[in-house]
Amino acid sequence: MIAIANTPSLKASTRLGLSVMLQRCVSGVDSAHTQQVGFMHRATRTLPIALVATVLAACGSDSNGPAPGFECLGQALPTTAPTVVNVTGMVTANVLSPSPVPHAFVYGFRTGDTTHLAGDTTNTPGQYSLAIPTDGTPVNGYLAISDSGHHIDTYAYPAVPLAADVTENVLMVSSNEFSLLAGAAGINPVAGDGFIGVVVRNCQGTSVAGATVTSMPTGTVRYNAGGLPSSTATSTAADGVAYIANVGPGNVTVQATASGHTLRQHTVNARANAITLTEIQP
Repeated sequence: MIAIANTPSLKASTRLGLSVMLQRCVSGVDSAHTQQVGFMHRATRTLPIALVATVLAACGSDSNGPAPGFECLGQALPTTAPTVVNVTGMVTANVLSPSPVPHAFVYGFRTGDTTHLAGDTTNTPGQYSLAIPTDGTPVNGYLAISDSGHHIDTYAYPAVPLAADVTENVLMVSSNEFSLLAGAAGINPVAGDGFIGVVVRNCQGTSVAGATVTSMPTGTVRYNAGGLPSSTATSTAADGVAYIANVGPGNVTVQATASGHTLRQHTVNARANAITLTEIQP
C-alpha cells in the first residue's frame, strides 16, 4: 500500500520514501508484503510536512509491532488440509560440494505412528516425491531418510504441521564428514546422543541472521561462520543455521529468538547416533 503525498516542495523520491515509512507505521505492514495478508491498495490524503515529521518520530520510537519479516508472528496455524499433501525434494550429500544421493529411501511418518504414510526411493538426480494422505487435517509428521549406511540416518521435521504441498531438500553427511565438522565446531560427540540441525527463517522463508537457538532438554549449541560450523559464533549467520549437539535421545523442543521476537517453538525427536533436521519460523 504505497501512496505519494503531493507535496510540491519534496522530490518524488523523498515523497515515496516518506509515504512508505508512514504506511509501515500507521498500518504496521511493509508494502512489499501486503500480498500475504490481502490488504486493499488505497490512496492516502496528503499530510502536512510537520505532521509527517511527527508521525515518523513516533514510528521510530514504537517497538510494539513486529520487525519486517516477522509480520506473521503469532498467527494461528491452519486447521484443515487437502486430502493429499505432496512432499517433494532432493537428497544430497557432501557439505562443501553437495551432490545427489541416488537410491536413498525416503519415508513419511505421522508423529507417534510407526507405519509410514508414503515412501519413495531417490532417482539418479537424488529426487523423491511423496503423496501424504491427511484425512483433511494438517499432518504432524516427519521424513526418515537412509541409504544403506553410506551416510548417517537423517530425520527431517517441518517447522509446522503439513497443510499444503511443500519442498523438503535434505543434506546427508557421512560419519567421517560429521567428525570433521564437529571438530571445527569444538564439539566432542557423545555416543548414544542425538544431533539437531536447525535453519531459522522469517515469514517469507528467508534465512535469518542474528538469531539465537535454544532447546529443552539442552544441548551444545553452535552456529556457522563463513559457511562452516564455528566454536565461537554466538548467533546465526546469514544462512540462519544452528546446531544442537549432544542432546539426549527423545523429544526435544526447539526455539529461537530473532529481532527481539520469540519464534514459534515445536518438538522433534532426536534419535541416538542420528541427525535430525528442522526449521524454526515465526
